[in-house]
Amino acid sequence: MQQESKVYLSLLYDFYKDFLTERQKKIIELYVNEDLTLGEISKELGISRQGVFDAFRKAEMVLKKYEEKLRLADRYYKNISLIDEVLQKLRRIYDRYKDEEIMSIINSIQEWQENV
Repeated sequence: MQQESKVYLSLLYDFYKDFLTERQKKIIELYVNEDLTLGEISKELGISRQGVFDAFRKAEMVLKKYEEKLRLADRYYKNISLIDEVLQKLRRIYDRYKDEEIMSIINSIQEWQENV
């Protein structure tokens, strides 16, 4: 799985992990967060590689199914993109007018982004 796909899977996991079984959660966590291969996960959990593969695919399908219905990750990406666009525009305005109130707004938005 490509790195970009792992990031997307991680985001889906953050939103929808409560819909997975404990085993599926563990497999996704080891794959995404620990960057283990399915073979390494198999050894870690003491189950066959095919068992890991099946559980992984099933978990991935569950996560994608909920994303298709709820679109939380899609909205998240759109909101982040919109916020970045607003910040760029505010920085251009600040560069032009050097208004400290604008800089204060920029800083507030950036602090908020870091805490989300």
